[in-house]
Amino acid sequence: MQTDDLITVMVAGHRPVDTRWLRRATWFCALAALTLTTALVLLILGVRADIAGAWLTRPVIAKAMLGASVASIALVLFQRSLRPGLKPGRALPLVAIPVALVAAGALVTLAQAPVEQWSGLIFGRYWRACLVAVPLYALVPLVILYGLARRGAPVDGRLTGACAGLASAGLATLAYSLHCPDDAAPFLATWYTLAIAAVAGLGALLFPRLLRW
Repeated sequence: MQTDDLITVMVAGHRPVDTRWLRRATWFCALAALTLTTALVLLILGVRADIAGAWLTRPVIAKAMLGASVASIALVLFQRSLRPGLKPGRALPLVAIPVALVAAGALVTLAQAPVEQWSGLIFGRYWRACLVAVPLYALVPLVILYGLARRGAPVDGRLTGACAGLASAGLATLAYSLHCPDDAAPFLATWYTLAIAAVAGLGALLFPRLLRW
């Protein structure tokens, strides 16, 4: 058999790989993770007492938007990281946009407040709870996304883990916002950002060790 004939036979049954299932699976897993994480937050911590009046206020919307935007951007990059040949790492700095907007809001709030109020605006009443709760509840979506990552073909475990961590922390932030009563922009920019960064670091540390070919 000639080389050209062999190549013709080999590619005769070639079909483009359908990657749509991976996109669908990513968003399905994210929805399932958000539902489960929200249920755990409500069952264990409960909803904030003033949720009816506070839910439509600008600070609470900003808190929810931070989680939703970070999660959305990171999920897109996460599912792309499961497909060899793509370079989602180049778009990773996009995650900094919502964080930067929150930081800008925090600086404006501090600039308009007396210095003696800065401590209260930054630390609020429950900064320790936030710093623990967001990473803790983020473990639920992190495990779910890890299971999905095993079905893909990630070539950069650190990047996949960081994206999974960012997405998980964003989903946990969205769920925890139903309970957290601290709404000041400096509080959000400080403790939520630190919590999100911690989960991203955890994912980047663990995934290369767990995702082995």
